[in-house]
Amino acid sequence: MLDIKDLKVSVEGKQILNGVNLHIGPSETHVIMGKNGSGKSSLLNTIVKNPKYEIIGGDISFLGESILEKSVCDVARAGIFLSFQSAPAISGLSVSNLLKNAVNSVRKARGEKPLTAPEYFKLAKEYCELLEIPNEWLKRQVNLGFSGGEKKKLSMLEMLFLKPKLALLDEPDSGVDVDAVNIIARAIDYLKQFGVSFIIVSHYEKLISLSKPNFVHVMQDGVVVQNGDITLAEKVIKQGFCDDEK
Repeated sequence: MLDIKDLKVSVEGKQILNGVNLHIGPSETHVIMGKNGSGKSSLLNTIVKNPKYEIIGGDISFLGESILEKSVCDVARAGIFLSFQSAPAISGLSVSNLLKNAVNSVRKARGEKPLTAPEYFKLAKEYCELLEIPNEWLKRQVNLGFSGGEKKKLSMLEMLFLKPKLALLDEPDSGVDVDAVNIIARAIDYLKQFGVSFIIVSHYEKLISLSKPNFVHVMQDGVVVQNGDITLAEKVIKQGFCDDEK
């Protein structure tokens, strides 16, 4: 599904990814771990074509096609979703309008008809119940006055509506309580039944355990230095990162 080959990336002239290689298959869940500044968030932002991140070498292909020349919108419509560590507030835009416009833009790109009002409200009710979100949230302005945990729940709501082929979750468990972590894991588990693949940046034992990753990777100095299964995550959580892992 996603193939990253010898990826090198710079930000404002400073190289931050130094040859990342990674393969994500269909219906796979991958967890990425690493110290602060190791390149985890930079990798996710590069995959979604954040213009701040300049690709200076290597390639990223999604569903067999290079995305190097694609825009942020192209990548999103192709089926890649990013949940930010801290999502921005958007004054004047309601959650409901965001969801309807986003999902219908993706549906149009897939050659599908837009959701009708009854279809939208039926899904909204189902997903809000799944994530324990009050229906009143749909009328609120996007992330305006939301707590950290509420922002993460809203991001999961967006993810459920979009049903991406590949979801990138950048520390979805940071700044949230145990109940919110359980809800995030519930959203991940729900989308797995549709064959969605995940890349999750996390160091939180509970979320890693609940997300049941197929593969775990450790990044250091802008490259992937270790690959394994969930036992690698358990080792890192217990022993910490080793500086001589390369």
